Amino acid sequence: MTYTALEMDALKEIVNIGGGHAATSISQLVEKRVDMHVPEVAIRTYNELYQHLWQDDEEVYAVACPIKGEIDGIFLFIMTKKAADQMTCWLTGTDDALAEEIKISAMQELTNIVSNSFLNAITEFIGVNLYGVLPSTSLDYFGAIISSIYLAFDQYDEQVLCIRNEFTYEDQELDTSLFLVPGVGALETLFQSLGI
Repeated sequence: MTYTALEMDALKEIVNIGGGHAATSISQLVEKRVDMHVPEVAIRTYNELYQHLWQDDEEVYAVACPIKGEIDGIFLFIMTKKAADQMTCWLTGTDDALAEEIKISAMQELTNIVSNSFLNAITEFIGVNLYGVLPSTSLDYFGAIISSIYLAFDQYDEQVLCIRNEFTYEDQELDTSLFLVPGVGALETLFQSLGI
């Protein structure tokens, strides 16, 4: 798996634009200012993912939103249990303990809004028609989630392309990451649209 410096810079710019729109959507939804870190676009081994993000045996919520249109792939919004509780409280306007069904529904709605905001920004930027379909939520170990998603998109290499955004609220990290996992040929289509 190799990409030129120009291709990596182009991906970073696309993710920066999409992530900025996503952060704005979250801010409007929860009525609190949410910021985005500079996005990461890097080639990493699975072990590096587990070392730099979460341990492979840490339980996290994962909301998967498939991407359809001229390219395919998947958005994967991953958050710790604490972050999921915090964001659900913001969405529902209560600090009370919430039922699991309410939490999952809130996380799916949030991911649906974020992913479509991200895709709309990309569509406007490069003119490739993209849309998200209904997301699904699971609670599982980070390692199991990441490996199954990458394998589902034929990324069998020991190294994977890591495209992700992190979000913060009042300078506090939310323990969330938004991953973009491209399908086969998706990046080539993006690069062609950019004239690279």
